[in-house]
Amino acid sequence: MALLDARPAAPPTLTALVAWLRGLRLPLSPRYLGGRLLTGLVAVWGAVTLVFFALYSTGNPALLLVAPDAPPEEAERLTRLMGFDRPVPEQYVTFLGQVLRGNFPDSIRYGADPVPIALERLGASLELGAVGLTLGVLVGGTIGYLSATGRSVWTRRVPLSIAVALDGIPTFFFGILATLVLAVWLGWLPATGSTGPLGLVLPGLTLAVAFVPAVARVFRTALVDVLHADHVRTARATGIGRGRLLRRHVVGNSLGTTLNVVGIQAGVLLGGAVVTESIFGWPGIGQLSINAVQNRDYPLVIVCVLVIAVGFVLINLLVDVLAAVIEPRLRS
Repeated sequence: MALLDARPAAPPTLTALVAWLRGLRLPLSPRYLGGRLLTGLVAVWGAVTLVFFALYSTGNPALLLVAPDAPPEEAERLTRLMGFDRPVPEQYVTFLGQVLRGNFPDSIRYGADPVPIALERLGASLELGAVGLTLGVLVGGTIGYLSATGRSVWTRRVPLSIAVALDGIPTFFFGILATLVLAVWLGWLPATGSTGPLGLVLPGLTLAVAFVPAVARVFRTALVDVLHADHVRTARATGIGRGRLLRRHVVGNSLGTTLNVVGIQAGVLLGGAVVTESIFGWPGIGQLSINAVQNRDYPLVIVCVLVIAVGFVLINLLVDVLAAVIEPRLRS
């Protein structure tokens, strides 16, 4: 009878997986992650709403679609057809209802759904942003490390002074200057319009320059704070070597705060790419948004803003998780 009532045991691998999932602890609580997502959604909605009213209050884009010699009746007909004859708040309510149903208004220039158009350009912007972010983190991190741990006064002050000086240079000015020197005068790199690996150097370098000062300052401050911490003093008193002390006790404990700044700057890179892509003719979402503004293609502009805002929120959420994994004291 006992044999008939016995149930088949779960496979060992499944049992181990269930036990592992039950014992798994997220680096951040679900409540915190949910709060950040909710805050991010509110921020995205706010950005889209502000851009909508800023755009739709400036004029009627339907007039751009009418031939110069067309009769006034044609412009009025097209305006009514596209809904631009209604008050802006009423247009916003209609737009919001369409968005919630996943049905964005068609692009005025392309006459199609603007979401695939923006997403098609997103890959190029992510590629450029990855290059700029990598260069900025490497250069900024190196400067911050040298300025905090350098043995000589020159090593500690000169690199950081250069980074601070770069912070005062506008992105567009540095991009134009780098193009003149490296592309026009020396001929080492293509100036604009190239999508190959060499075409990434100038725009990536321009993005990185805007990124270096913040990373350098924050990483230096975090390193200095950790160097004066009690556990570092204790480790130093045991006679541990300087290099080993920095690797095991200082650098790792300084990454959490720096990662938070990297996340903020990475999100800013998506917005900053608007200027950089316009300078170098890079076919990303930044250049697309500039062209959309010039053509008064309001639906496409709003979708570009939406994509950039969502990317900013997701990047910062990912960085929060990584920072909590690397530096557990940030989980509180």
